[in-house]
Amino acid sequence: VRALVALAAFALLSVLVALGTLRNADRELLALAQTPDLFALDLFGSLLSVLGQSEVLGVLALGVAIAWLRHRRRGWWAPLALAVVVAAEVILKFVIGQPAPGHELSRNIEFLPFLKAPFVYSFPSGHVARTAFMVTTLSWSWPVAALIVLAMAVSRVYLADHWPSDVLGGWLLGYVIGAIARRP
Repeated sequence: VRALVALAAFALLSVLVALGTLRNADRELLALAQTPDLFALDLFGSLLSVLGQSEVLGVLALGVAIAWLRHRRRGWWAPLALAVVVAAEVILKFVIGQPAPGHELSRNIEFLPFLKAPFVYSFPSGHVARTAFMVTTLSWSWPVAALIVLAMAVSRVYLADHWPSDVLGGWLLGYVIGAIARRP
């Protein structure tokens, strides 16, 4: 039931973003998130971003799937559904025309610039979608999972890599696919 509610919320949010309804709210919330201007936050957010890269989480998902398979766990393949999350993210970034925040706002420290995907549009946040998927698929406890996804979401907005609506969309997308993959 929760996955269906999240799917409906994601569909509604996608329509609102596509129509540009949330642009003013996104700008205001991004400005609020960037109010503290500290190098330590830039560094922390940038390091956290590396952990949310598809390459990093893809290796983690593969490792978990292999470990679960070796232990004959049912649903061992569920972490590999991360590929569905990445595919959905890429398709949506071509379909929903929400431009990313301007480069002049960016606070991101590029540790691995060659891993940056060259998308023009920013909805949904892949970092948040992949993180939400992994914590959902791994069945982490609610407070821990929420804290991890929230940290990734706030860092993406603080660094001006995404709008708040992008990270909310990523959270919903990752949760929905993770909940479906977890089902027996």
